[in-house]
Amino acid sequence: MPAPFLHLWQADLAATWPQWPAAEGTLSAAERARQARLRTAALRQTYGRAHGFVRAVLGAYLGQPATHLALTADANGKPILANGELHFNLSYRAGRAVAAVSDTYAVGADVEPLDPLADAAALVQELFAPAEQQVLRAAAPADYWPLFYTIWTRKEAYAKALGMGLTLPFGAFSVLGVSVAGPPLLTGPAGASLHSFAAGPGYVGAVAALAAGAVAPCFFSYPADLVG
Repeated sequence: MPAPFLHLWQADLAATWPQWPAAEGTLSAAERARQARLRTAALRQTYGRAHGFVRAVLGAYLGQPATHLALTADANGKPILANGELHFNLSYRAGRAVAAVSDTYAVGADVEPLDPLADAAALVQELFAPAEQQVLRAAAPADYWPLFYTIWTRKEAYAKALGMGLTLPFGAFSVLGVSVAGPPLLTGPAGASLHSFAAGPGYVGAVAALAAGAVAPCFFSYPADLVG
């Protein structure tokens, strides 16, 4: 019996891949309507490429044309495949998208650009656990934003794996431990396996799988690694 898998796909949404027009053409009528409501051409392009990317990836796993995929949402609004054959989660920002896919585990993914935030102090106070706040206070200035986004993407990926998003009390759990010496310890809540990764120049990402033990993700790039 094949071993359970956790795959993490990445796509450069700013690249001029010839696959983009075809990928965007697979969006459902509902997705095209949402895309059309976005304010700028840049936002519409990001949305279309990101959603076309995840459809192409899922279609390859299922051996189906991407246009045939029936995507719906669970009771919490998390996007799912209507037939339940695979777990997946998509995250995207301008220029970058990541998608987690598993045949076994509920998954969540997040990607963020390493850009300073004006309201970071308030977010840390409200949404970061005491141990995470302690580590950030001790961080050197050059390390602050990479560490901030490492914490944030791990928390967000875990919340998305649960299907809760920002309704989860983020300050009640920690994804970072305090180390006596050396770099901070990357941790996670019980029952979840979390992994952080560089998501291209200027981006950091995280993937979470709801699993009893550690699950190592395999990484793939779109469109280079796509078959089918």
